[in-house]
Amino acid sequence: MKKVPTLLIIIGITGDLSQRKLLPAIEQIAVAGELPDDFRVIGVSRKKEVTIDDVLPKDKPFSYLREHSEIFHMDPTEEKDYQKLAAHLSSLEKKFGQPTQRIFYLSVPPQVSQSIIGFLGTSGIAALPQTKLLLEKPFGVDLASAKELVVNIEKYFAADQVYRIDHYLAKETAQNIIVFRENNSLFKKTWNKDFIESIEINASEFIGIEGRKTFYEQTGALRDLVQSHLLQLAALTLMDTPRAGMLHEVPKHRLAALRHLVLPPHQEVGTFAKRGQYLGYAEEVENPGSTVETFVSLTLYSTDPQWVGVPITLTTGKSLSRKNTEIRVRYKKDQGYEANELVLQLQPDDGVQLFIWAKKPGYSHLVSSHSLRFDFKEFYSFFPEAYEQVLFSGLNSDHTLFASSEEVLETWRILDPIQKAWGLSTDDMVFYKPGSEVKDVLALSAKA
Repeated sequence: MKKVPTLLIIIGITGDLSQRKLLPAIEQIAVAGELPDDFRVIGVSRKKEVTIDDVLPKDKPFSYLREHSEIFHMDPTEEKDYQKLAAHLSSLEKKFGQPTQRIFYLSVPPQVSQSIIGFLGTSGIAALPQTKLLLEKPFGVDLASAKELVVNIEKYFAADQVYRIDHYLAKETAQNIIVFRENNSLFKKTWNKDFIESIEINASEFIGIEGRKTFYEQTGALRDLVQSHLLQLAALTLMDTPRAGMLHEVPKHRLAALRHLVLPPHQEVGTFAKRGQYLGYAEEVENPGSTVETFVSLTLYSTDPQWVGVPITLTTGKSLSRKNTEIRVRYKKDQGYEANELVLQLQPDDGVQLFIWAKKPGYSHLVSSHSLRFDFKEFYSFFPEAYEQVLFSGLNSDHTLFASSEEVLETWRILDPIQKAWGLSTDDMVFYKPGSEVKDVLALSAKA
């Protein structure tokens, strides 16, 4: 089937995300032969001196993008410039000679995206057929702002035009959670409260904020990782699996799982949500006394009858002992050592690990835990990066890997009481040494 001609308009092409992730992803999709014959990237920049060579990474040739990309100079904050953009896009479409889809990728901060979305609407661009909007997180900063953002988008874009990006959903292991659960009878029959004791979803990073001080001071770990990535992974883990051949129902099932997630009832926030900051952070961001958290760990529960009573712990932190993102499922035990653990690994390498018990060779009846591991890269040479998956899905109108507006509002609903409590006092903040283990941060007292 012939692919639809496409114009990909990247607003924020000079930013770090475009150069590190988006442009390399587009080049790889082109190399794989998965782009339309008629395809062009239009990078929007307000800096008139910027050329396409300035934004393309220097470590590789990027021969496809050099032939199929251009810079369009305009000020995204000026409404009058959108008429010039509309005229330019129309001229490109005439060269294609057939209906063209336009994908607007907003690689800009949320406070900037609001006005851009409005200008795309008032200029009439949003209303044109086959127009799509791809948005980077964060989707708001709290429940109220998220609701405002959703209302603003819905003024001009229909739900099926909007693609909210959470690249964790595009990681290979995350996509395989459904297949893994549904196509292996061992886990299909035991994926519930009767067999599972607890679920831990962890995303630790060895690095600190890596020069993103303005972004991180405005965001913090709760908004940066928990609201989007970790809650979406929790939804994937807890949701009912869709019927065979019905993957388009995945967002609906994720939403249902999120609606069941609640904070522990009748407890103070400090008993189930912990926050911390690594020593040296305040100096790094040049803000003495900063109260922004770089570490969060919180425990949730589900009201779904399949999961009642199972604690779901979400933990993330910067400047910890290692880079590691995983979903750790602990199975119940009747006695002694017999509990098993299943680990779905997303970073640094995608894979699955199952811990089992076996007798040690010898005359004594001694047992030990052993790991059975499957690593995707050991068996598959073709391994698309998450942003390749995201862009490919957006190109082909597949919403499976994207969060709906309802999902976004549910995640903020879950976190709203924590945000409000943390806004009243910072007495619970702990301070940890860079390179700490997660367990050591959790053991710290706020008075230390």
